Amino acid sequence: MKKIFFVTALLFSAAAVKATVHTITVQNFSFSPSSLSANCNDTIKWQWVSGTHTTTSVSVPAGAPGWGANISSATPTYTYQVTVAGTYSYICTPHVSMGMTGSISVTCPSGISVSEIAYFSAAYPNPFSSKLTIETSAADMISIYNFVGEKIKTILLQHGQTKAEVNTADLNNGVYFYCVLKEGIVIETKKIIKN
Repeated sequence: MKKIFFVTALLFSAAAVKATVHTITVQNFSFSPSSLSANCNDTIKWQWVSGTHTTTSVSVPAGAPGWGANISSATPTYTYQVTVAGTYSYICTPHVSMGMTGSISVTCPSGISVSEIAYFSAAYPNPFSSKLTIETSAADMISIYNFVGEKIKTILLQHGQTKAEVNTADLNNGVYFYCVLKEGIVIETKKIIKN
């Protein structure tokens, strides 16, 4: 009898940790829902309904990769698996001024994050004027995007290079985003401001 109870309990606990797909619709200058709760290993799926938008991470928990993707009739879905506990904030870069923002609150039922990558990046000064320094602990490329999601600059890092000084004199004043990439995967996205 104890064996049957134990096996039944084990099956129920395994079913309880099954990953879920959460769908966020993208339309009318909004994400719906604009905030949601998820568990580690769940998948977030942005589904296009109308317009031309992006889903672009602004801040993610340490060790979680950032993202940036177009959502339109040409690319109607984008999926992202959450693997680290914490809050993931994202925007539609062309429509953030219209309030097109969202957030995902992630918990790991076991209390242990799936990804235990020791990672950091920092950009300074921020706001910047004619020069920006970006430091990263693990990257091979940094891309800078304008407010509407157009790539402005790409900086290739040499093996072991942890700091890049970027000449920004040619950039107009405004809000930009930098993405740190490792082996072609966006690790982190952060907002920077030129004034």
